[in-house]
Amino acid sequence: MDLIEQIKRVDVLSDISGLKKTEGYPGYFRIRVGDYRLGIKGEAMKEKTRKNLYDAFVGEAKAYFRLLAYAEKADEEKVPQIALLFRAIAEAERVHATRHLNLARDLVVSDTDTNLENSFQREKTLSETAYPEFIKEAEDEGETAAALNFSHARDAESFHSKLYERAIYNVIKDIVNEYHVCQVCGYVTDKKIPGKCPVCSAPPEKFKTIGA
Repeated sequence: MDLIEQIKRVDVLSDISGLKKTEGYPGYFRIRVGDYRLGIKGEAMKEKTRKNLYDAFVGEAKAYFRLLAYAEKADEEKVPQIALLFRAIAEAERVHATRHLNLARDLVVSDTDTNLENSFQREKTLSETAYPEFIKEAEDEGETAAALNFSHARDAESFHSKLYERAIYNVIKDIVNEYHVCQVCGYVTDKKIPGKCPVCSAPPEKFKTIGA
């Protein structure tokens, strides 16, 4: 399908394959067509609506996970019909979150290089700034379970940042076709599953493999 046909068929410009945001120019996009690079100006969404869409996306995403937790609790308390209801509404909230994200995509999603850099910086901030403060405050208040959770997350995030950094500098090779994620602490590796998790010491059976 050529570019003109794509523009006719999509609801939002960001759905056009190969289209990238022009950094620093909200509402402007760029795309390569043959030997040429074309600029496209979209109609910028109004500021309040953009913020409301983003807030709605965050709220619905939180509701999705919260309702799944409610469903697990209902299962524990032997009320399967309520658990089923929570899971159904959770799926509905996922649909809402996805629709909001599709409309506000330029607030959250950029081109892959920018997404990698942003992800790397967020992981560094979490592991080097946010979680150490969380750990200190939990320890000060004697909340040892929360402090351990924060500590595991901090250490796992530092591994995440290293994976992102390798990707940014093109160190990831084509032969990497799966990752292994510790389901206890969130540690991720592209090597073989370790004998025990280097962050939380979980055994190999606690790892989930994510394949290409």
